[in-house]
Amino acid sequence: MTANIILYKSLEVLALVLGATSALLIPRLPAWGQGAETTPLNLQSLYPPAGDWLLPATPSLDSPQSSYSAEGLKGEGLERGISQQRPNPPIQPQRPELETIEEQLDEEPDFAIVPLPRYSSIKGIHGTLDLILTNLGENDHTLDLRLEGGERTIGATLRYTDPWLESGAFDPGYQVRLFNTRSPESQFLEGDREVNLIHDHEAWVDRLGGSFTFYQPVTPSGVVVSAGASYQRVAIRNSAFTDRLYASDRLGNPLTFSEQGLDTIVTLNLGLFQDRRNSSEWPTQGYRFQLATEQSIPVGSADILFNRLSASFTQFVPFQNQTFVFNLQGGTIFGDVPPYQAFNLGGSDSVRGYKDGEIGTGQSYIQGTVEYRFPLIEDLDLPYSSALSGTVFGDFASDLGSGDSVYGEPGEVRNKPGNGFGLGLGVRLLTDFGPVRLEFAVSDQRDLSAIFKIGERF
Repeated sequence: MTANIILYKSLEVLALVLGATSALLIPRLPAWGQGAETTPLNLQSLYPPAGDWLLPATPSLDSPQSSYSAEGLKGEGLERGISQQRPNPPIQPQRPELETIEEQLDEEPDFAIVPLPRYSSIKGIHGTLDLILTNLGENDHTLDLRLEGGERTIGATLRYTDPWLESGAFDPGYQVRLFNTRSPESQFLEGDREVNLIHDHEAWVDRLGGSFTFYQPVTPSGVVVSAGASYQRVAIRNSAFTDRLYASDRLGNPLTFSEQGLDTIVTLNLGLFQDRRNSSEWPTQGYRFQLATEQSIPVGSADILFNRLSASFTQFVPFQNQTFVFNLQGGTIFGDVPPYQAFNLGGSDSVRGYKDGEIGTGQSYIQGTVEYRFPLIEDLDLPYSSALSGTVFGDFASDLGSGDSVYGEPGEVRNKPGNGFGLGLGVRLLTDFGPVRLEFAVSDQRDLSAIFKIGERF
């Protein structure tokens, strides 16, 4: 057995041990080293379950990749590092009290260690270990390191965030991020036809890079503008621990623009964000709007040039003590579309009832969701839990016939349908660690799936 295999198996065992440990400890402590009353941030919002690192959206926040799905626009720290740490603007604009801000700034730095078990159809069983230092310099800056390992993933992400909590409502903030991850991605999986690398190895996407994002609130109603730049070196490999590169699959379909199997992508990013929900964890009214554009700068041997434009709008409509949720989102890419950067459709944050990326991989997409949420127990008398509700939902998505426009045509090669819808129902539990969702869905292909997640979808 080689040293690489031994190391890989050791990381897998470590991930499972961390997961089992956290399953016992998480119900008792929000984060090791912090009490329930002093937890300074929503850890699940800092690291949501599966896929959201770059604007417009990614299939897995468990790894900081920039392959894009249709699960919504999750700003790079715009929600997790900014709005989740800063109270969301209420439905009626209201300036935060200076006394409250001063109390936050007087707190000493806090350190938390958070192990979490995870599972996804792409990465399998894996675990994450978050090392988080908050309120640095008594100004609520945050330094967090995430380590990840498991069945089909390994990686690390380091972030430093200034959430602009220091004083006024219009103070700017920023975030710096470094990452290195390796795992399979849904562009090269699922579908009716399996197409792997030579010797039937799965394609692992190796992403190494970093980004800087600047945030500026511009209106009392909570409109925030973001601008930044990012760098990625994207390589296709056949396992977690190897230096070997692959530029095409076993059928000769290209996986990278570079003939060496290694692309370089540099982008300039702009975003617009507004969150008018009455709660980030249990919203019943208001709306959330996100718009993003990303312009690549041709560098390196790949010489990739594209512009990505995406938007998402979610409306919460109260009806007595019930809520209707409507989400509509879409996007398109002008220019070069590397397969690992295309939009993915299907999965727990896209069309439930399908696996991640099972519907399609396209240059454009449109997606819609309708949910009906109703209370089951509004005053739940359980430890660390306060409410229980039910939900009925329907999802639909389409790649608008753009699957054959993606370089290498990964969706077409794997016979992905390009359109799909799903129906389902579930329950939602409001806990001290955020909402917990258990959902059951069936697709129009009559496939069944069960979904268990922590954190709001919209």
